[in-house]
Amino acid sequence: MTVYSPEEKQFPMVATTFQGLEGVLAEEVMRLGGTEIREKSRAVTFRGNKKLLYAANYHLRTALRILRVVAEFQATDDKILYRFLYDLPWETIFSNHQKFVVDAVIHSPYFKHSHFIEQRVKDAVVDHFRDKTGSRPGVDKDSPDIRLNIQISGKKCVLSMDSSGDSLHKRGYRVRHGQASLNEVLAAGMILLSGWQGDVPFIDPMCGSGTLPIEAAMFAMDIPPGFMRNKYAFIKWKDYDATLYQVIKNMYTGGRPHPRSLILGCDRSAVAIRLARLNVTHAGLEDMVKLKIIPFQELTRPAGKPGIIITDPPFGKRMRPRDLENIYRSIGHVLKNTFSGYDAWILSSNNQAFKWIGLRPSTRYELNHGGLKVFLKKFAVRENYTPHVMSGNRKKQ
Repeated sequence: MTVYSPEEKQFPMVATTFQGLEGVLAEEVMRLGGTEIREKSRAVTFRGNKKLLYAANYHLRTALRILRVVAEFQATDDKILYRFLYDLPWETIFSNHQKFVVDAVIHSPYFKHSHFIEQRVKDAVVDHFRDKTGSRPGVDKDSPDIRLNIQISGKKCVLSMDSSGDSLHKRGYRVRHGQASLNEVLAAGMILLSGWQGDVPFIDPMCGSGTLPIEAAMFAMDIPPGFMRNKYAFIKWKDYDATLYQVIKNMYTGGRPHPRSLILGCDRSAVAIRLARLNVTHAGLEDMVKLKIIPFQELTRPAGKPGIIITDPPFGKRMRPRDLENIYRSIGHVLKNTFSGYDAWILSSNNQAFKWIGLRPSTRYELNHGGLKVFLKKFAVRENYTPHVMSGNRKKQ
């Protein structure tokens, strides 16, 4: 068993993410200076200091939460679990005047119910404070000061403090959500998986509320995803260093003054574009993201060198099967007739829909978004495709 004191300069951390984004998240952590980086299922583990903890929350585009590991131990029943947790020096971690909550993730034959484990962790913490200080901290599930997380896999138990609070996909730029809005972390992951660097045109022809163009502009301009966010759970920790956190924020100097290439969001819905414009303006990106009300079928190719299309078309649950087929067949038609030389990255939960595009994908990623399996596929549109002909049987170029 190992207990990590709040005074330790280097400590283990866990960044959680969506399934399929572990690789790009690990690369982000490496660029920030994390060490001992390991990819796990829907997470990346690494080591670093308090500065890295703050920077991870502020800079990681594909992380949902950053957890600071407090202790690692083994338990096979709730009595062992309770005794270990009761003996931890909780008063060095937070105050009995603060409120806390416990989240549990269980994959173990020894423990069956996450709610029971959450209750036992709460009991151990409360009993420790009551016995040591004479008073106990409160529990608040809605707006706690301290978020504890315990993950149990087999016998192994990992107790952590959630340093993020609200999920990191909440960037702060979204004024209103559209119908079935794309998650910001997933959108950023799609952009990073595509390899786009901001040097060629970026087009989302079905942009909805504008998440993909906004995330693309923030990436191209080096704007940290936490730039508009001012609430993190670590701000209420006993060892919070406001000066150090300000240093992290001051390291961002404004990025590049202008995007290096076109960033365009289109949608056939005027309502969607109005919503996208509100979000773009709130993000301060109105000079960098262009928006247009136009159906994909009528979209013309921008002048200049070929670029990239990244989009999240409507899923089957939102429309009739025949309408879905027509949309995806029209996507293939427009790509082959208008966007030769482009790379098109398309997200869908419907594998059959990709076949209607009539192009063979050259790259495929399987992701998981909110429990829904989705696929991100790349279609390299080459000049030797014959216009007006579906080419789904062509060999990979």
